[in-house]
Amino acid sequence: MFIEYTFTLDDGKVLQYKIDFDRTRGHFLDKKLYPNWTQLDFHQCPNCPLNLDKDSHCPVAIDAHEIVLGFKEIFSCKEVDIHVITPEREYFKRADAQTGLRALIGFVMASSACPLLFHMRGMAYYHLPFASLDETVYRVTSSYLLHQYYVYKKEGHIDLEFEGLKKHFKEMQTLNYHFLERIRAACDADSNLNVLATLFTISSMLSLSLERHLKEIEYLFE
Repeated sequence: MFIEYTFTLDDGKVLQYKIDFDRTRGHFLDKKLYPNWTQLDFHQCPNCPLNLDKDSHCPVAIDAHEIVLGFKEIFSCKEVDIHVITPEREYFKRADAQTGLRALIGFVMASSACPLLFHMRGMAYYHLPFASLDETVYRVTSSYLLHQYYVYKKEGHIDLEFEGLKKHFKEMQTLNYHFLERIRAACDADSNLNVLATLFTISSMLSLSLERHLKEIEYLFE
């Protein structure tokens, strides 16, 4: 399955990315082919379960490095045309670069081989660009409950208090913060930095106040 993002700037410049959901890479990559900031031990997340004995590079950094470099000189407030093609449908939005880049980076991170993000693969497979916070809450919690169904079928227990989900988002806060440090080393423009900062904020909000956000959409089920 492929998802394609096309960013068209007003000056005619076009950035196009076609991302395969099922990406496979070796555990040891040629360091000459990738920037230094993609190496595993460069601002490695403290909660990362990978180690240099088995992996040479950060899976998220490897998957995102071409996107980061493409947006190196584009500022987040710059208006662009964003066209997204998924296997089922197409999306279009005229928005600031940060909005499209956040959606693209979010998909790349969630579909990467990072073991801390593996639980997001279901959402990535049914990717929804430009999702609002309410849509994100709905999708995240629904996806988590479906996962709990499969856990229940195999192990006979289920987490209906979302304790595991809150733990996931705390881990993602740590991941986003340290991945931001990687991006700082890669570019000077603010688009990439703002995107990671926004993802960090969303993770923090869902970790600390998930119940409040769920309460806000409770009326839909009454």
